[in-house]
Amino acid sequence: MSAGNIPHWVKPEVLRTLRERVGLQYDEIEQRARKLKRAHYTAVTRQELERWEQGLESPDLEHLETLSEIYHYPVGYFFLHELPETSLPLGYRGLAAGKEGRLSLLTQQTLRRFLDLSDWMAALLEEQGIAWEVTIRPTKAQQLEQLIEQERERLGFSEQVRQGWETAEDALAWWRRQVEAQGVFVFEMKLDPGEVRGASRWVASRFPFILVNYQDAETATGRLFTLLHEYAHLLTIQEGITCDFRGSGEEGQSIESFANRFAARMLLPFEQFRQSLQQAGKLQFKENWSDAELDALRRPFFVSRDVIAIALQEMGLAPAGFYQKKREQWERRRPWGRAKTHHPLTKKERKVREIGSSALRVLLALEERESLPLMDAASALDMKVEKVLEFLKWARAAMPPDG
Repeated sequence: MSAGNIPHWVKPEVLRTLRERVGLQYDEIEQRARKLKRAHYTAVTRQELERWEQGLESPDLEHLETLSEIYHYPVGYFFLHELPETSLPLGYRGLAAGKEGRLSLLTQQTLRRFLDLSDWMAALLEEQGIAWEVTIRPTKAQQLEQLIEQERERLGFSEQVRQGWETAEDALAWWRRQVEAQGVFVFEMKLDPGEVRGASRWVASRFPFILVNYQDAETATGRLFTLLHEYAHLLTIQEGITCDFRGSGEEGQSIESFANRFAARMLLPFEQFRQSLQQAGKLQFKENWSDAELDALRRPFFVSRDVIAIALQEMGLAPAGFYQKKREQWERRRPWGRAKTHHPLTKKERKVREIGSSALRVLLALEERESLPLMDAASALDMKVEKVLEFLKWARAAMPPDG
């Protein structure tokens, strides 16, 4: 049969465009499809894909399911006559010049997933009539000290709380619980650690969401700094989406500087830090503080180098622009080391970490009402339909009574 007589239920142009959007070559797709075969997906070869894109043959539904998994687009997209625009509605503050159109596949997929998952979760709350209390609201510009005092009281942070932590993972878990207790949805997903630190948004001006980078190369203290940084954005910006990219200076941008200072001051009470410096014989101005010195200072407080550098600058113990200079050095060296987990997580535990307790509470409430849309939940959780109820049954038993 000639190419002109092949019945095309999928337009070759759509197949080609979707592949180009995610920036994958034929060989890369074949390799990913080969790995997915273990999960009972149908294999796709580069020769098959080339022929489909040329209109010489047409893929079966099983092939499209494999491509859907690889491209992170719904299967329905392959049947569209014309693809919708896909520009991410994100501000590109902090993104290195010329990088806008060259974000990695991982970054594109995760940011899209963040948008889709937050939209879906907000829609569930509204359509199902779930009462959802959010205790924070964006406020007009106010004094940093006033905001910090207000939020420390709201979140319940104190020196006594900090003394109860043994590891940076303990600190991150505590702060995340407190933020989620305010009605905030916190997701941890893998992003390219050289491109994106995190993102935040209000959906329908009512529901707050935070995305924190979770990558093997992203440490707990780094994620904690990002969590509080994005929390600051929720407190000050109601409309639109804030995405914090690595790669260019941010200190001159007032909103970024404010969020950085907020995160540092929330995590590190300056009076206690001053006492610690004095006891260590370090309470003095220095033109430069080495990374080794920053590491020694940060460990007792379970915070990142960012927090210590900002604190030293704020307290007049380092020159103006010190944090920005250090951050540029860190970006060049890619200092974020491989994260260490004391207790390796199971697949179910990793899923809970990814979607957070707020989203899990919503799903469990709907499952208890027997009104959970299973197909949508399977897509949102990135698992097969038959696994959703199994996961929720496990989560209900595993969650603490006040979870």
